[in-house]
Amino acid sequence: MTPYDELLKQESQDTQPYKLAWWQVKERQQRQEAYSLLNNAFEQFSQGTGDVAGFLDTYGRFDRYSPQNALLIHVQSPHASKIGDHKYWQSQGVEVLKSEKREPILILEPGKAYQREDGSLGQRFYAKEMYDISQTTAQPQPAVAWDERQLLKALIYRSPVSIQVVEQLLEGGHGAQYVPDQNAILVQKGMDAPDIFRSVSLELAKAQLAAQESPDPQGWKSFCVSYMLCKKYGVDTRAFDTSRVDQMFTGKSPGDIKADLRDMENAMGSINSRMGRVLYPQHEKSRQGKER
Repeated sequence: MTPYDELLKQESQDTQPYKLAWWQVKERQQRQEAYSLLNNAFEQFSQGTGDVAGFLDTYGRFDRYSPQNALLIHVQSPHASKIGDHKYWQSQGVEVLKSEKREPILILEPGKAYQREDGSLGQRFYAKEMYDISQTTAQPQPAVAWDERQLLKALIYRSPVSIQVVEQLLEGGHGAQYVPDQNAILVQKGMDAPDIFRSVSLELAKAQLAAQESPDPQGWKSFCVSYMLCKKYGVDTRAFDTSRVDQMFTGKSPGDIKADLRDMENAMGSINSRMGRVLYPQHEKSRQGKER
């Protein structure tokens, strides 16, 4: 059973759909469509036939969304770069193209909780229509060009482990090396900035996963987090070997896959949050002021 079979079952048990308004019927149908898309994606991941590498590309661009919504964006519009609903685009002085209004990208927003038969609580969702910038009258936006030194400074800001530059790594190390016994990441002296970012982000992901007690015996989760960080910040990803990444979930249950994605979300979120304090200092100050 996939994580969304239960939600589809709840939908089928609703014996009063005829009492719904037209817009509620439409939202219900879209919600069921989103559940089915997610079920199919999880099944393909489990069978080793899913496009995990492509999903990581999409999630690297949409890391502010949940893994389930990043997956929905990927299966519906793998080349999407910036999405928003009708109200968002109107607030930007932009219109959704008439030819695209019937082709929304569906995502899910949390709704009311419900009680399962065993007494535990489940979470319902609502479908929301979104549109990529390519579906609007807006002009394409150039990618942000980050200063390499600023990126490296942000990457190691308040790292959960110490960062030490060394002449030579321990046996088996390459570029950088997370050493749990030393609570440190050792960094090989003499690398250029992109190599430093790639290697340190990989080892930092390992340290972050360890700190949140998320097992990563084969290193796939840390690989994915590092890859997505590079995608997000425009660091060349051609050095990553993604030839086997589509097999990382093979044989796993959909529930275990969902748990792995949550671990990756938490690790990337923690690293991104720290990086944001360096890269977006004014935004962070404003956000923290509102939180108080």
